[in-house]
Amino acid sequence: MPAISSTETLEPASDAADHVIEARQRARQVLAGESHIGAVDDWRRALVSARDALIFIWLAWVALHGFGDPPFTGWMLVALAVALALLLGISTARSTHAQVQYYAAELDRERTEIRTDFEHEREEVRELYAAKGFRDPLLEQIVDTLSADDDRLLKVMMEEELGLSLYHVNHPLIVGLWNFGGAVLAGLALALPTALMFPDSAHWWIPLGGLGLLGVISIVSARATGRSMIEFFAVGVVMAVVTGGVAYALSQWFAQIISVPLLVQQ
Repeated sequence: MPAISSTETLEPASDAADHVIEARQRARQVLAGESHIGAVDDWRRALVSARDALIFIWLAWVALHGFGDPPFTGWMLVALAVALALLLGISTARSTHAQVQYYAAELDRERTEIRTDFEHEREEVRELYAAKGFRDPLLEQIVDTLSADDDRLLKVMMEEELGLSLYHVNHPLIVGLWNFGGAVLAGLALALPTALMFPDSAHWWIPLGGLGLLGVISIVSARATGRSMIEFFAVGVVMAVVTGGVAYALSQWFAQIISVPLLVQQ
């Protein structure tokens, strides 16, 4: 039997490694295009959308306050609350739809590769676990065990090759509706009283009402996700204070710039 050169020996492993790199690049290109995709892109994401809606209404009010509290401030905040909720609902539904489509396409791709080129898939498993530090004979036992069942091999290739965890993803329309609902309820809860109250009432309602609503959302989030309520609340407050300060400073600066030509004309 002719001797096998070192180059010929390394070709299958090299092909498998290239295939793994190509698959992971494909995953990054598809999933990175949707900023809302995450491991918890379901109804719990609606709590984050609700928090974002509160911060957005706060920012809009702060900016308008810097311009001197126009008489239409309250109803403008109501309009922005509904518009933002639609935006968040559509964007989360779109990102979830892209995620579902990508997962389905990759599952079909891997199933086809397992059926048509089983030995190449085995070689990919070997390459993946060799990179983790496993060596024969244990490496061969691992490859045999994982390759013995098609469903197990499919799960391994999705998680190890693409870096994707298989978990339940809700229907994109449901995800979009949850995020729309969370954002519109939180946004209107803060904006609508501003439109119905006397104009000066917004000076105390927006900050105090916003803090109260953020506290309620933080409690619900803590119970639903197991995360710290204090962390969720603190992050929201810090984001609101920092961005609100910038919005107020810029709006006052722009108001002064606009007022100078008006005074000259008068």
